[in-house]
Amino acid sequence: MFVYSRRVQFYETDAQGFMHHSNYFRLFEETRGEFLRNLGYPYSKIRENGFEVVLIDAYAKYLRPVFYDDLVVVKLKLENLTRVKFSFSYIVVVEGELKAKGKTSHCIIKNGKPIKIPEEIYNKLQSQLNP
Repeated sequence: MFVYSRRVQFYETDAQGFMHHSNYFRLFEETRGEFLRNLGYPYSKIRENGFEVVLIDAYAKYLRPVFYDDLVVVKLKLENLTRVKFSFSYIVVVEGELKAKGKTSHCIIKNGKPIKIPEEIYNKLQSQLNP
């Protein structure tokens, strides 16, 4: 399980003072980006090789509000990996309390078309399935 944390910024909150629902997906994306960077394969390296990681679907369930200046901890787990797609689950915690959870699925494209996950990326992801 990969763990990422950061503070909620004021601009991320809505009129009720809660972190706006759309920002959970940004938080998931930040966490994913750091996960890939930690594997030695950041988005920049993937893109330099002519590939793009694209989102197939995204889901979030909001359980409790998150507020400005909360230190959010996001726990990412690689849930599924095939030769053509992979998916992650996320839990968002503040001070040990579960606030939200989510899932995303992805594939890799080259020249606008889905492709088999390149071997080097696949192997790096596979090493994270059951660490």
